Amino acid sequence: MLKSMAQRDPEAAALVEAISIYGDLVEAEDHSAVWGTVSQIAASAKNDIVKDVCLAALLRLSRNTAREAAAKNYYLAAPDLGPYTREAFLRFYADESELEVASQKLFLSEGELTGIVEGALRLNLGCLAFRASSLLKETFPSYNASVLQVLARATILNKDIAQRHLWLNLPEVKQGLDDLSDQVVKLLELSEGTDKRLYDMACPIYECYQGLALNSLFEMLEKYLQYFEQAHPHTAARFKANAGDDSVLTKIQRDVRDAKESPQKQTSWCLRFLQADSHTLEEVLAFIRLATPEEIGDWLSKKTPINDASVMVVAFVRLLGNAARGAKQDNGLPQRHQLAEQVDLFLSEWGDDITSIAPERIFELADELFYAKLPHKALCFTSRLIPNQALWPSPFVLMHMKCLLEAQQYRTYDSVWARIAEAEKSLVLMSFQSSKAEQMGEITRAIEISDQMINHAPDVPYCWHRGCYLRDRYLSEADQHEFQQLIPDLLLQNYSSEVAGILYFLTKAGNFKRAESLWVEWFIKDPLAHAVELVDFHFGLSMDGTRRGEFELSSKMDHCLAAFQFEQDGETLIRLITDDYHNTSMCTLKASSQLGGLLQSLPIGESRLLGMVSYKVTEHLPPYLACVRIALQLRHKHNDGSDCFALLKMPSNTQEFIPFLEEKLGQYSGNRNRLNKIDNIPLYIRGYALDPNNPFKVAISCWTDVGISKSVLFSHGNAAPNKIVLDAYGIGYLAVTDLAQRMQDIGISFVLPAATKEALFRWVNEISDHNFMLLDVTDHGKLFRTTALDLQARSGHILKALRLILANASVAHPVLHDTTTEIYSIKDGIDSTVYDAIQLSLANDIPWFCMDGAFAALHYSNRNATANAQAIVEKAIVSSPFCFEHKRHGLLLYAFGALPLPLTFSDIHHLAAHSNTLSGFILFKIIQNHGNQIFVGDDRPLFLLDIILIHLNSCFHSGRSHKTLLPSYTSLGSYATHIFNHGISLFLVVNKGGTVESRLALAMMYMVTPSHFYQQFTKYIVGYFRRFAQGHFMDIDAINTHLQSLESQQRGLPYGRAHPNREGAVCDQYQRHAGDARCIQEFNPKNNFN
Repeated sequence: MLKSMAQRDPEAAALVEAISIYGDLVEAEDHSAVWGTVSQIAASAKNDIVKDVCLAALLRLSRNTAREAAAKNYYLAAPDLGPYTREAFLRFYADESELEVASQKLFLSEGELTGIVEGALRLNLGCLAFRASSLLKETFPSYNASVLQVLARATILNKDIAQRHLWLNLPEVKQGLDDLSDQVVKLLELSEGTDKRLYDMACPIYECYQGLALNSLFEMLEKYLQYFEQAHPHTAARFKANAGDDSVLTKIQRDVRDAKESPQKQTSWCLRFLQADSHTLEEVLAFIRLATPEEIGDWLSKKTPINDASVMVVAFVRLLGNAARGAKQDNGLPQRHQLAEQVDLFLSEWGDDITSIAPERIFELADELFYAKLPHKALCFTSRLIPNQALWPSPFVLMHMKCLLEAQQYRTYDSVWARIAEAEKSLVLMSFQSSKAEQMGEITRAIEISDQMINHAPDVPYCWHRGCYLRDRYLSEADQHEFQQLIPDLLLQNYSSEVAGILYFLTKAGNFKRAESLWVEWFIKDPLAHAVELVDFHFGLSMDGTRRGEFELSSKMDHCLAAFQFEQDGETLIRLITDDYHNTSMCTLKASSQLGGLLQSLPIGESRLLGMVSYKVTEHLPPYLACVRIALQLRHKHNDGSDCFALLKMPSNTQEFIPFLEEKLGQYSGNRNRLNKIDNIPLYIRGYALDPNNPFKVAISCWTDVGISKSVLFSHGNAAPNKIVLDAYGIGYLAVTDLAQRMQDIGISFVLPAATKEALFRWVNEISDHNFMLLDVTDHGKLFRTTALDLQARSGHILKALRLILANASVAHPVLHDTTTEIYSIKDGIDSTVYDAIQLSLANDIPWFCMDGAFAALHYSNRNATANAQAIVEKAIVSSPFCFEHKRHGLLLYAFGALPLPLTFSDIHHLAAHSNTLSGFILFKIIQNHGNQIFVGDDRPLFLLDIILIHLNSCFHSGRSHKTLLPSYTSLGSYATHIFNHGISLFLVVNKGGTVESRLALAMMYMVTPSHFYQQFTKYIVGYFRRFAQGHFMDIDAINTHLQSLESQQRGLPYGRAHPNREGAVCDQYQRHAGDARCIQEFNPKNNFN
């Protein structure tokens, strides 16, 4: 209409030009040419509207030019300007105060409100823009008003998002962005994607989400890609790349994308990277994500320069590479310790500056450290970035919470949880809460949360898997069945690791039929993809000690008619027979095929030709069993070296069977031999290295093994606790020494961590089962077996003590606490029972009965409750009268030097006096292995002579008594000679002064004198001395001379001696007369030695 008017009216023509300028319809390069025309019209125009529009256009044209100041002055000086000019001024020139004053006017036109909003947006005055846009939308509702209001909301959010990464921002900021995203999507739909202003919000919002954008926004941007690809090429490139258009990617992005297509391309790209002389930061990050641990190690060793990175960034990237290498391979404890030291070194140098590194990279490093089994080190980074404010369940927050839970920082975990908005709506956080409740012993709470997860997301298999796991571990089979009946069949149709886990629990509870058909169906569809999982499933069940038994296998099912093992020209094959409408795979045959029909018709053992190939059916197999056998072959054949699984071919000759087992089982004995050559390894670490899988078995083995060194019992801490925390080694010590009941008798109760008691219960049940049999090899590589009957006969007292501990021990869970980094860092170097005992002790302040001196000292130095093991065991030993039947176990192990044990003089006295030959053997070993510690100093050499005399007296009289039925553990022969020879030899060494003959004469006179009234016993003693003197080639005349001298010196004089006649290390002195001269004369070699 204006163009038609312009043909007749010059002012109308000017108005057309002005509107074109005002509406941004004139190209920028034409602004100078238009300026003159519009300014002339504005100066001469008589129509107020024309003049107003022209002045508004001139203000727009003057923006950011040399005329800007003049235009602004003209506006401020001119009286009574029109609404278009006022709108233009507010939009392009007004400062904050002018906009604020304008917004306070009582009556504002639509143009003025629009100008205020646009001006406020120009100055980033979000609140003012939002107030004005809200008034605009309320007073003059329109599409443009809605867009301006959304722009105002975006401006307000910009400040918050600019200050902190969205994933670390306040929940209200995240909610505001979600609301903004919804509004932008609605406006894009209204405008059919033509309003370019909306993409100035939509694209930054999409980038801000970092991959977590709402589906509606993603779909809208994908739909209107052509409208924003020029203005926002970076965002457009993402959508084009997702659609398969690589032309928009950089060269490195294309190379990395190609490398991901196959292992061969990935290896080639990494090789080219390693051969380069320098790298960009983008290349290094891509390499770390793609490379194998070996390739990363190669790169780290070369120290190739990174062109665009600072010294700090280079150090960070190298640390990231080390962490990624540790996460991709199963690092041992030394490698993890080395990586932990690298983390500490980086933080000591750059810890104050890591906030300058992109948060995405920091949390990428934390993720790698977590999977490298160093969550406590990951926390060193995440804790510096997680703000002390309200949070939302972003990936950064979830990573931080995961590390807190894994590092057992329970108190900190709770404090962070309390700051997370709507945490109960996050499935991941609910899973964390359930795990935490379980770890704290709140089993009912853990199950309640898992049920809430199911209600929240009933179609997510993990929720059901969690419920199955908790009920399998803590509830009865009836509860398991009731829960498993609720699992929808549709949920189990598609394979996933969680669904496979659910089938595992179904089968454990006796519902194998439900799992059988699914495994067969999955395996038929893709045998190679499911071979590893099927083997793990099958053997995991058969090796599970909580449930054993044969599966009831189906002979056929809907998707598998039969299965056969057959020979094809002598080669053994296994195939499944399926209907024609089922998809075939490498392990199936169609039922209508020639070979399928032949196998179904052939009887077992018969052969038939098909063409020129001979076929012979050797076995009809249930489909599930056929799948397992095929899976075993596939897993063995397609192992790339990363799988520890292998099929062993057993020898066909039965005579070769035992040597075969000795060879296979004996290869692990070298580990023990290597460990025994290393000194000063703490008992707990040595035991874990010997066998990390069965702490109770290895603990008892260590206590009974003389070759494994042990520290003395810890002698600091609480000497009179009313309860103690036990680990596997404390339990094993009390069992092998038969002291468990004695500990109960002195009022000490046992406290076990829940997992320890559960594991002990399973192990005791396993070794008590009448079907139990263990195959192993000796240190010399010879095969031996141990059955439940063997254990009962040989170690019945140990089993009894273990059952006693199980029956009387209470279970405790740690109270809310944060595990110290020092303790957590040793978690992977000790067995779980030791670690759990440490945790329970430090959290609940219960003394830990620690049997390793190094660990006890560490625990005690950190001011944690520690039991005085030396005092407690000694109190338990002296609390009851001497009973050889009970004490023989511990005393025998102590005598050999296998374990530390407080030994009283009373125990030695009772051993010497006991008639059983085993007591003599124990006494002999005590003198041999511990004599220098027991019988040296003060009157102890004389006490040694007393003990020898007491034992000789016991042997002399027991030999004359009537034979009685002896216990099965009784030794065949007497050890009196061994005790006498070792005892007298020790006496001669420790009793200084004079010749050896004079010292022997002193010993003889001391021992013979009390028995001078009993001639037969005296002769018995003299006989031992005679044989000793002869065996050691002593001067018999000199001995006689010394005896006569001693007899003359002490005749008629009181003679003192030590005698332990009460418990403990108490020695009483008593008087006796010198010996009879006839006893001495009987020792005359002239009469006896010749």
